[in-house]
Amino acid sequence: MLLSLYGETEHNVPCNDLPSNGTLPQNLERLHLILITLYSISLAGGIAGVIVMARQLFQRNVQSMTTIIIINLMVVHSILLLSLPFRLTYYISSEWKFGWFTCKMFSAMIYAHMYITFIFYVAIIIIRLLRLEFQRWYTKTWITAVWFVGTLVIFPIFLSYYGTSKNYNHSKCFQFHRDIQEQGIMIANYCMIGIIVATVSALSIIQLVIIFHLAMKYWPDMNSHVEFRAQIKSFFFILVILVCFIPHHVFRIYYIQNFPPEDDHNLFLYNEIFLAITALCCLDMLLYWLCSNTKFHQEFSLLISSDC
Repeated sequence: MLLSLYGETEHNVPCNDLPSNGTLPQNLERLHLILITLYSISLAGGIAGVIVMARQLFQRNVQSMTTIIIINLMVVHSILLLSLPFRLTYYISSEWKFGWFTCKMFSAMIYAHMYITFIFYVAIIIIRLLRLEFQRWYTKTWITAVWFVGTLVIFPIFLSYYGTSKNYNHSKCFQFHRDIQEQGIMIANYCMIGIIVATVSALSIIQLVIIFHLAMKYWPDMNSHVEFRAQIKSFFFILVILVCFIPHHVFRIYYIQNFPPEDDHNLFLYNEIFLAITALCCLDMLLYWLCSNTKFHQEFSLLISSDC
């Protein structure tokens, strides 16, 4: 019940369920192909990004606040990446073969990854916007608190209420949305959407204003100034949020208001596609490394070796 806040669709389908023999209608097959493509890109790019960033951090051996957060980002990405082969197998075969508890765990995992990653992104942006400086123990304390709440409190509670109905088809997975009709769950979803959209909107406006101010101040040689380049690098994380997280939450409003009838498989697969887009944030380390090696962003250490 509580886990439907994270909204992967429940579907009671004794008669109208998707066929479990691997055959799919053409439209559903196309949607599954999109999901396979998105998760494959996330898996390959995420693994490459974690490896590249790990090498960069190991070579530089720096311990700034931002570096500690990036290390935690790598860990949370790695946890999600471990689950993606199971998702790919399911969408390729159209049948879940790994047990019901595993289905519930992987369903919750992608949402836990999205929100923990969002918190770390926002932390990086705020630290650099405000030029905050904390002692290392303080940074590690609040990061530990994020992990504690995400994995030792919320995650077990969600698993306790996730997919407990006896009417679920256990050969299918990632289909848990019936409880979203309850008013409390709908309100919780709207609140989560509002918080994320409002936070991103505020940070985007502030970041753009600062970049514009610095561009005017240092024109035409703004690229030669560390302060300007540092703010451009921070804006990278805002772009990742805008591209990977906001589409899912905007579509979520439509999804809640147009709860799919029992025989409408397309809508909850569209929801799954937008959810799969959130996993593309695993490419952040790889994309940042590629940007850091262009002429415009040659000083990779600007982000990870200092907090100013």
